[in-house]
Amino acid sequence: MPRKSDKNFEKAILELEASVKRLEEGDITLEESIKEYKKGMDLAAYCMEVLKKAEHEIYVYEDAHYKKFEEGES
Repeated sequence: MPRKSDKNFEKAILELEASVKRLEEGDITLEESIKEYKKGMDLAAYCMEVLKKAEHEIYVYEDAHYKKFEEGES
């Protein structure tokens, strides 16, 4: 899995798309395909983790603001 210090979501998505393209083209050996598949799965897992964290942050932020709104604060 990519180290968080040298990856961000956008770079990981670009790498994942490149891996998918290489696999779809089929111009690599079986061993290279397996290596590329594993890399793609790691990238996909990293991206899902980032998305889940972002979603959680949004829910927490929205929840805090809804509570303030319901209490009559702005």
